[in-house]
Amino acid sequence: MNSLADLGLWGCGLKVTCRRFLADESGTSLPLVAAIVIPVLGFIGLGTDAARGYLVKARLGDALDAAVLAGAHVSDLTNLQSEMRKYFNANFPPGYMGATVTLNPATVSPSEEVINVSASADLDTTFMRLFGFNTLRIGSATQVTRRTINMDVALSIDLSRSMDDSDGAGSTRIAAARTAAHSLLDILFGTEASKDGLLIGLVPWNGAVNVTLNGTVYDPGLVTTVPTPVFTDPSTGNPQSETYLAANSPVPLLRTPPAGWNGCVFARYSDSATNDDDADHLLGPATTVDGTEWLAWMDSGIDYGDCLTHGITPLTNQRSIIESAVDELTSPDGVTDIAQGLAWAWRVVSPGEPFDDADPFPQGLHERAIVLLTDGEQFGGDHDGYNAVFGTGSNAGANGMDDRLRAVAASAKAQGTKIYVIQFYHDSGPLQALLQEVASEPRAPYYYFAADGDALNGVFKEIAGALSELRVSQ
Repeated sequence: MNSLADLGLWGCGLKVTCRRFLADESGTSLPLVAAIVIPVLGFIGLGTDAARGYLVKARLGDALDAAVLAGAHVSDLTNLQSEMRKYFNANFPPGYMGATVTLNPATVSPSEEVINVSASADLDTTFMRLFGFNTLRIGSATQVTRRTINMDVALSIDLSRSMDDSDGAGSTRIAAARTAAHSLLDILFGTEASKDGLLIGLVPWNGAVNVTLNGTVYDPGLVTTVPTPVFTDPSTGNPQSETYLAANSPVPLLRTPPAGWNGCVFARYSDSATNDDDADHLLGPATTVDGTEWLAWMDSGIDYGDCLTHGITPLTNQRSIIESAVDELTSPDGVTDIAQGLAWAWRVVSPGEPFDDADPFPQGLHERAIVLLTDGEQFGGDHDGYNAVFGTGSNAGANGMDDRLRAVAASAKAQGTKIYVIQFYHDSGPLQALLQEVASEPRAPYYYFAADGDALNGVFKEIAGALSELRVSQ
């Protein structure tokens, strides 16, 4: 500072600076700013973490619903848990939003109708940890009620000779079939001795089907004559005006069977050169496209020694009746005619002749289904269901028996009958292709391959689950 002038200039500058300082309120506002900003940041952090939490909860609930609905079709508790885990992981991928997830084991009611499952997710917070909240715990729970819908079901069980062979799991195939059938009945009936809206029948078969009522004996003295319009008997070419009913079967016959008839009949198929369709794939009395009138079936006489002693158990809602019929499935014998096993099962679950136990006008949700079990390819034999028209041995399938099976399956499915098929033990590729075509769909839950008795039991349980209606109740 060299002069008064300089001093004056300095003084003036100091005054300006002082005035600016005194006028500046920024320093005094810092506490106020802090008081405002910190809660604002807290609300922003809370909103951000809450939004992440809501996304995790929504995804958790959706994954839980998908898992329990998919897994509930599996009745075995151990398999149910693994199946649910698979579907849960597919819908809630590991690491989603950084959450750590716990899927709790499902609980199943004693009746196996109600399934509860829950899951939780721990989500690390981002902003809320400033206030001491390091994680958010998010939970979700779902309950599924498995309620059997109204349905008519026919179990169509192969009882050909090979079913007496090993099932690959320490038993015979027919013993494994009995166990598996009981598992299905356990699920469908639950703890009840009878169940409204549930009707189940049983059709054992080998090369043919015994169409008498199971446990009954034929008496030629108790045959009823039923008058009809004049028609030509397809088996003889002669005109006649009546059909016949044995006292122990609702199936109309073209003649009075001889004494000693064991209950088997031939298919309504003559291998006519003018008609390759016939009535084999139809339910009751029918006239085919060439005018052939099939008002009844021809009995197999007494020559077919392989006719099963097991007759048909019509639809019933009494658990004890169907369980007793399953227990009687022993002593397999004869060849394999899957087409006839399927055809008679279809007639059992369908309203109208010859078996008329199904309700033609069911109320509410309703399903008609056939569960068809076989362990081998079609095999012709003397006096089989087609009276050996396709030859004997394994060539019978390719010679026409396989086409008959396809025709029966197509007709049944066209009328709304669901067909569940189990290929048991015999892993032939051609048989698989044929049975996948027969089934309502070529995959689960309509087609299965069961390699041994243990697998068969699991398959029957899965089919029982598929025959049940699943709904999310909570």
